[in-house]
Amino acid sequence: MNLNYTAFFLISFLPLLIAGLWYHPSSPILKWSKEPECRVFQDLSFFKVLLLFVLSFLLVFGYMNLVIHQMGFYELFFTDIMQGNEDSKKIVKDFLEKYGQKHRHLGHGIFHGIINAFAFALPFIGFHAILGKKKIKYFTLHFSYWLITSIIIGGLISEFV
Repeated sequence: MNLNYTAFFLISFLPLLIAGLWYHPSSPILKWSKEPECRVFQDLSFFKVLLLFVLSFLLVFGYMNLVIHQMGFYELFFTDIMQGNEDSKKIVKDFLEKYGQKHRHLGHGIFHGIINAFAFALPFIGFHAILGKKKIKYFTLHFSYWLITSIIIGGLISEFV
């Protein structure tokens, strides 16, 4: 299975770029929320930015496995292929020739981005908001960031990776 690793690497910067726009002190979104906990850009060292990039990279890797369905089919035969089983190689080659580009478009990725945001971001942010007794604006600010980020990442992965 041929993947575009350059696109994968570049997409990994998107959560940081979107966060830079979303949580910047002069952002109209942040001014609307007036949440003091959201002032996150005051003390970012090089190490913290590097760590955030590694987390973004892992996020995009996880999304790649959730958005590109052909990877799941390939993974079924991966061990056999690594052991040199020619029948498995042929099955995977034939399947990917026929269905390799099915559901590999922007709309499909956007759909999965929405699903991923509701399945993963919503519960984490919801738990934190409820247990931390946060306001609804706090929840709305963070969930909308993750919804938009997930939509963009899902769409771009499906289209370009």
